[in-house]
Amino acid sequence: MAKYSIEPQRGFFPQPSYLIGTYKDNGDPNFTLITWTTFCSANPPKFMFASSGKKLTRELVEKNRMFSANLITTEMMHLADYCGMNSGYSSNKMLDMEVGCKKGEVLSVPILEPSPWVYECQVTDIISQENGAIYVGEVKNIQVDEKIKDTSYCKISMKDIDPLIYAPGNYYKIGESIGQVGFSKQK
Repeated sequence: MAKYSIEPQRGFFPQPSYLIGTYKDNGDPNFTLITWTTFCSANPPKFMFASSGKKLTRELVEKNRMFSANLITTEMMHLADYCGMNSGYSSNKMLDMEVGCKKGEVLSVPILEPSPWVYECQVTDIISQENGAIYVGEVKNIQVDEKIKDTSYCKISMKDIDPLIYAPGNYYKIGESIGQVGFSKQK
């Protein structure tokens, strides 16, 4: 297949969407939409996200050294978009959106009640970049919706969870599974 070169950019990076949660100094929950996320360690499990620019969430994660990563479903798309487009400095997003929150089971982080999969993370590393940072958090607890019965490897149905996928400028939903890891070695 023929290829051509383009300028270095961040234009294509389909990712699941998470609302990163922290508490403001007054105790109000604060969330922002982050799509630059992944795992960077298996043992112990470490979740990382990158963020750039001036954001209240970045300040609070650096100050409190903990955060929640709340997986967003397609049903939560409006909430995710609202939290991503509005500043925590000037609004109480959770009151504006009337979304239920509770405190984490292990860490003092806000948990979104409608999120089916939530990581409670303790910050272990902050890696500065030109106009942002990479935040690495050790997963201290995972809260999973009780409708997800089997959480073992290869058993979680993405179609049932229905995560919101972000690809620059657009939101998507997952379709059907088309194969399982290792299928190429099976005869």
